[in-house]
Amino acid sequence: MTDEQLTPPAPLPFASERDSRAAPQQTAAAPMTQTIIVGLIFLVIGFISGGLVFGRSIDTVQLERSIRTIVAEEVANISTSGGSATADLTDNDPAFGPEDAKVTIVEFSDFYCSFCGRFANETLPRLRETYGDHIRFVYRDMPIIGGQISVQAAIAGNCAFAQDKFWDFHNIVFQNTDARSREAFISFADELGLDTEAFTTCLDDRTMSEEVTLDYIDGQSLGISGTPAFFINGRQISGAQPFDTFALVIDSELRKAGITPPERGESG
Repeated sequence: MTDEQLTPPAPLPFASERDSRAAPQQTAAAPMTQTIIVGLIFLVIGFISGGLVFGRSIDTVQLERSIRTIVAEEVANISTSGGSATADLTDNDPAFGPEDAKVTIVEFSDFYCSFCGRFANETLPRLRETYGDHIRFVYRDMPIIGGQISVQAAIAGNCAFAQDKFWDFHNIVFQNTDARSREAFISFADELGLDTEAFTTCLDDRTMSEEVTLDYIDGQSLGISGTPAFFINGRQISGAQPFDTFALVIDSELRKAGITPPERGESG
């Protein structure tokens, strides 16, 4: 891993590209769950070590019951925090869909990531067509693949967002995978009818760098190490999974809200 800085306002370390498609689904609370599990392991070791050191007999049945109780309580706490977890994942980021949609999908993405491009070009349009106003989709920046060009692309996206053209810019960037440069981003802005002078100024003085940095920090705090990464009502899906993988989770969340999921059509 190389350490490169986004200046201003905070340093951003960058990783080489990785394929996170096969990573398992987990919840936004997964880092907390893992911490609990590790803590319990040390707790058990402590009980056993204490018993051996002081020559006490260990009631393993009672110990198991105690551990099960602790785990059950913590899992219950995590399970009831899904709504707030989803709210905490969103910022003043590009989004489409109603704010009161029953399902919110948050993507952490990198314009330099080929798997992010696959999702953007193949899966996202189908999700939008199938679920319509049932979902709200939020895009957040996680520039970890292409070094400074990933950061510049993220800043460019936010500059387009400032002119209400983020999704058009998002689409044209992911549809032109070989065009990743300052000149290419300015050309896209011109093609989309943006105020290119304002866009270029925004891009060059890195007005939006703070927003990109905040997204990146949030992604790091969630343990994201590969892109794309998604949270569907707080439930994590890693990688450019097929449409049906997303549909299963979305349908489940809609049913929880008392809504019959729309028909998906043929699998893609």
